[in-house]
Amino acid sequence: MTQVLKIGGGRGIDSAVTLSNLVERVGRGERWLLVHGASAAADALAEQVGYPAQTLVTPGGHTSRYTDARTLEIYCAAAASVNQQLVARLAALGARAVGLAGPGIVRARRKTAVRALVNGRQVMIHDDYTGAITGVEGDLLARLLDQGYVPVIAPVALGEGGERLNIDGDLAAANIARALGAETLVILSNVPGLLRDVNDPSSLIAAFDLNELERFEPFASGRMKKKLLAAQTAQVSRTIVGDARLERPLDAALSGAGTHIFYPSSQPLSHAGGERGYRPFLPNREEIDQQSTFVGARRAAPAWGDEPEAEGIKEAASW
Repeated sequence: MTQVLKIGGGRGIDSAVTLSNLVERVGRGERWLLVHGASAAADALAEQVGYPAQTLVTPGGHTSRYTDARTLEIYCAAAASVNQQLVARLAALGARAVGLAGPGIVRARRKTAVRALVNGRQVMIHDDYTGAITGVEGDLLARLLDQGYVPVIAPVALGEGGERLNIDGDLAAANIARALGAETLVILSNVPGLLRDVNDPSSLIAAFDLNELERFEPFASGRMKKKLLAAQTAQVSRTIVGDARLERPLDAALSGAGTHIFYPSSQPLSHAGGERGYRPFLPNREEIDQQSTFVGARRAAPAWGDEPEAEGIKEAASW
């Protein structure tokens, strides 16, 4: 059984505790693949070289890094550095980790234009090097897992023109999980999960089915929007959005902490190679439900993809 872990790259995340927890589970025979972010590292490097990061906000409320040619160089350097640090730390803990910081594992199509809001007006950004994911080298990753390695993947993709592209780390993890037919996708960041009130950690929404996404999506803002989209993209039995700041964050997430999004058992899952099958809910679903009181009133929410999008024109992809 393959499982995918995404560690966020934002401020306030100490990856050391997560990596230690991960190595313990790998040592017990579990198969894990790690995807990481690099936002804080890229921001810090951008400040050091005197080219501060800029953020794009789409009409739909998604945020992303504005990635012009100079920013792409900074971003790729930061992502490679984070990748190397994670691999070195995993190796020091006894894991057989292999770093995949280059753009060859994930393929993407460069967005020829990105729709964003500037001073309340929609504008088109044409010099952005972000990509929409189109494929994953799943066979290579499966072989590495079979040989006992923990692949560590940076959020950089190879474009159709041979260029490097900034991609969303959550969506990279989701596409990898889907390609490998993974059982679980765990996304750890610096928030407890999906909250009804972002200022109240006790308002955590503990669990829901993916076919209820329209009901709960209005509670997501900023980066959380992409995490919900990742759950939709992955099509795995369970996606967990959890808190990397806990003492044993991976154990906690798998035991019920965070927000658990379940793929409906009545819907087929897509796997690598075009195979399709059915997966039951995991046994702790009812236990998780008991920890949460769902919202009583249904809120109107736009369905994914409701906003018009011309060919070759994409909203900025958060990373």
